[in-house]
Amino acid sequence: MRAKTFASNNGWTSPVSLSTFGIPIPQQNPKKHLGLEEFNFIKIMKDRKLAYIPCFSSSRAGSFDIDLFYLNDVNHTTYHYATLKGVRSIQKNEIAGLRQDLITAGLPQWVANDARFQDNYGPELFPIALEKWNLLFNCNNIIANRTDDRFILNVRYEELIQEEAVRVGWNNLHFASRLYPNEANPLAELADLDLD
Repeated sequence: MRAKTFASNNGWTSPVSLSTFGIPIPQQNPKKHLGLEEFNFIKIMKDRKLAYIPCFSSSRAGSFDIDLFYLNDVNHTTYHYATLKGVRSIQKNEIAGLRQDLITAGLPQWVANDARFQDNYGPELFPIALEKWNLLFNCNNIIANRTDDRFILNVRYEELIQEEAVRVGWNNLHFASRLYPNEANPLAELADLDLD
């Protein structure tokens, strides 16, 4: 399967606002956005095999191997940058335990002290962006529409294969909210999807 995410120029270790989808951070024109997947590959997340993938804000049953892609807005080309093996949705009843583990691991402090996160939003917007991240960290929703509040993570995975971004020869995936079948056997993969 394939999934679209935010673009990054720092290896998905801090927000960089290279895209215009995600959670808008208000009070700036043009608005900056916060993509929860922009923290996917920090050590705390990788050690726990946890991530945020936008299309898993919908109900998904089963386990998937997912190729992750992003659109480079500058040259309108699509890049593959990682594969997650054995991806499954986090359930709402797992959130409290995950939150406590992440507090113990120091994630809230790491995020609050991340200089790149601070620099991306600047002194005026950083407190607003951090307040939004904290609100989402304390949220108890996994399933959410568009920019509705949701927990900062929504998937567990068994293995991460992180690669240098490689340009692919097909058009950008249009919606981050969808899980796309690979072209090799799209009908077989579509049969496995829970599209509720």
